[in-house]
Amino acid sequence: MEDNRTMAQMLQAPIEGYEDTIVGPQINANKFELKQTLINLVQSNQFTGRQDPPNHLRFFNKVTSTFSHPEVPNTTIKLLLFPFSLEGEARIWLDK
Repeated sequence: MEDNRTMAQMLQAPIEGYEDTIVGPQINANKFELKQTLINLVQSNQFTGRQDPPNHLRFFNKVTSTFSHPEVPNTTIKLLLFPFSLEGEARIWLDK
C-alpha cells in the first residue's frame, strides 16, 4: 500500500472530531453578564502577535482581576474575555 501524500500533508495534525480549543464551562449563575466597559478595557490593549506576550498577559490578568462574581470562577471569566483581547493574526490563530 503506497502513501502518496506530500511531507506537508503528513505533518498536518488531524482535526476531525475536535472541538474549539477554548471552551468556557456552562455558567449557572443568576444575573451574570460581562459589562461592555470591561470588554472595552480588555480591548484597549489587544494582542496582534507582534507585541510582548508576557506583557499582554500581565495586563489581561490585571484587568480581569478587577471583576468578580460570587457564582462564577475567575478562570471562567478569563476564558470568556480572552478572545476580546486578541486581534489580527492572533485572533485568526485562536479561531482556527
